[in-house]
Amino acid sequence: MEYSAIERSVEAFQQPVGQAHIIALCRRAFGEERQVDSVQELGGGLYNNTYLVHIQELHPVILRVGPHPTRQFRIESNLMRNEYASQPFLAPISPLLPRILMADFTHQILERDYMFQTYMEGEPWAQIMRTLTSEEKKALWRQLGSIAKKIHAVRGQHFGSSVLDSPLPSWSLTVISWLTSIVRDLAEARLDASDVSCLLDIAQTNRRLLDEITQPRLLHGDLWVPNILVKRGEGGAQIVAVLDSDRTSWGDPLADWTMFLLQREAGTEVDAFWESYGQPEKSPGAQFRSLIYQGRCIGGARLEHHRLHHHESVKRSYQDMQTVIQVLPTAGMP
Repeated sequence: MEYSAIERSVEAFQQPVGQAHIIALCRRAFGEERQVDSVQELGGGLYNNTYLVHIQELHPVILRVGPHPTRQFRIESNLMRNEYASQPFLAPISPLLPRILMADFTHQILERDYMFQTYMEGEPWAQIMRTLTSEEKKALWRQLGSIAKKIHAVRGQHFGSSVLDSPLPSWSLTVISWLTSIVRDLAEARLDASDVSCLLDIAQTNRRLLDEITQPRLLHGDLWVPNILVKRGEGGAQIVAVLDSDRTSWGDPLADWTMFLLQREAGTEVDAFWESYGQPEKSPGAQFRSLIYQGRCIGGARLEHHRLHHHESVKRSYQDMQTVIQVLPTAGMP
């Protein structure tokens, strides 16, 4: 069997899965008689270990293995279980999603969650971005706007996530819970969390503005170019797959990770997103909520930058958070 894994240091967050373990996982999923021909670890992701696996007499499959539970922050625990539970609610974009062939959360073979999925063909949007024309980029952003609109149209019965945390009856309690978890994660990582604590205080004081959101909507949580596959042909560039739907939750569409990144890239081709999605709400309450969501995203990203030893990005996150906090006192005021 051909086996190739990405070389990583022993301190790296992502730790490879050995050849013997992968064979055992494949046999549990597809039968003891199946011969594993090759295993290739794929790069690009920052959380799970992902492998392209060729098994005799079967189509190629993707094996994704989550990190050991003790290595996960509170805000990201059990992400793979969250993705498994969210699949039925992503039905509006079903043709774009890899199918889950098998998932195993028993930890009997490996003390990590794992799942097998169908292999999706296409080029990662992030890798071909510089080769696209301006019109191709705009076309893809319009397509992404349409995809996000379909996801956000799905209504839920509760806020938050039934897997990552307990379902909550109000949006304010969900946002407060998320910010509280970030504060605790930052403290355990020995990072200054005072600015996120300040953001939490502001959110608690202005719960009425958060609770203007009464209908939970489905949020993807990671709908951005690294998780999008594209094919180029005579009809132009087309989105053909949406990967890594493990950060889904229920809440305000403006709180989705996509919206945070769109704001950061405003003034470029990404603005074509709004042509198919529709313009976001501009009310004082929406302005206040958007700033709270920006702060939440900055705090969460700080944890990942810390884990990846991106020290300059960690330092910059404190400056970005101060910008948000300085504007917040006047936001949401009629």
